[in-house]
Amino acid sequence: MRDTEPEDVKLLKEEIQKQKAKIAKVAKDLQSLRHDYVDLKKDYEERIKAHEELMRKQRAERDYTFRIKQDLASANTKLTKGAQERSVVSSVETQWKNLYENIKKVKQKALE
Repeated sequence: MRDTEPEDVKLLKEEIQKQKAKIAKVAKDLQSLRHDYVDLKKDYEERIKAHEELMRKQRAERDYTFRIKQDLASANTKLTKGAQERSVVSSVETQWKNLYENIKKVKQKALE
């Protein structure tokens, strides 16, 4: 029996060494997975920040474009009103000139 006991102990020691090696490998794999997780989490957070920044820039650009369109519409309205006023003034001037010419003709006929 003494001969088998050392063999059993030897086999148990070998099994313990195998298990220790497996544990070391699992610990190494776990550490690698932790590093991968940290890297992925950091990458995800960077992408979220980049996305938020892109959205902020797009919102600012839309607001700017909207303000520019409003300014252009306002300027167009003012220019249209100005053109209409000039047209009215031109029409009134033409009417006054015609009236003046008619009065001048009437006066000339009266003097003849």
